[in-house]
Amino acid sequence: MSAPDGSDHNSSDPNGSDPNGSDPDRSEPKDSARAHAHLALVALTAGTASLDVTAFFRLGGVFASVMTSNLVFVGVAVVKTEAAFGARCAVAILSYIVGVGLGSAIAPPSGKENRLGTRPLSLLLTGELALLVAYTIWWMALDARPAGWTRLALLGVIALAMGSQSAAARQLGNPNAGTTYLTGTLTSVVSSLAGRGRPDPQSVAVLTALLVGAGAGAALLDAAPITVPLLALAGVGTTVALSWHFRSTHPH
Repeated sequence: MSAPDGSDHNSSDPNGSDPNGSDPDRSEPKDSARAHAHLALVALTAGTASLDVTAFFRLGGVFASVMTSNLVFVGVAVVKTEAAFGARCAVAILSYIVGVGLGSAIAPPSGKENRLGTRPLSLLLTGELALLVAYTIWWMALDARPAGWTRLALLGVIALAMGSQSAAARQLGNPNAGTTYLTGTLTSVVSSLAGRGRPDPQSVAVLTALLVGAGAGAALLDAAPITVPLLALAGVGTTVALSWHFRSTHPH
């Protein structure tokens, strides 16, 4: 039924929203946030893989983000009485724990809620970027050949960064797609395929980024080792830019 002025009150409300509940103005920011978070997860994972490759081959045979493996290595070090190796494992694990703790205090886990663009997450990611900038400068000053205590210190810095990144990833709305511990992500994808279902595209993209990042990191370690940290800087820097940009364009 039309109003006297010819307008149709059944087609829209005075604000122009759909009476059935679909509001394009509200769905657009959510879609944009989801796309930004997807890109952030991929970028962060590629950077993580390059750091893990560096840690394993140049910082003492441990990982910057894979704490399950490092815990296994601790057991090996104890049985083999390899104190130096055990110390490297301990530094990586403790630094990672501190990073997760601080990161979770700044930006608590959000479950399936995507908080990209919020101030706490943006600040947390910026802090991680600052750590990686310091790491990169130090790595280059050493000509990509750390030894002794500098190797241990660099390992601690990137493990701390990976811990904070793990906390940040839990703010991006997909509990099944991490950026540092990806066994659960792989399990989710394989389970979906085994059940003849469609795996989560985001999880597949993250696993692909892990492979690409690891390959790129290994290649640069051979060809131009001084440049390897730039991969992680690019990944985290991209995510920081996405988060602050989204915050400025979608302040609410």
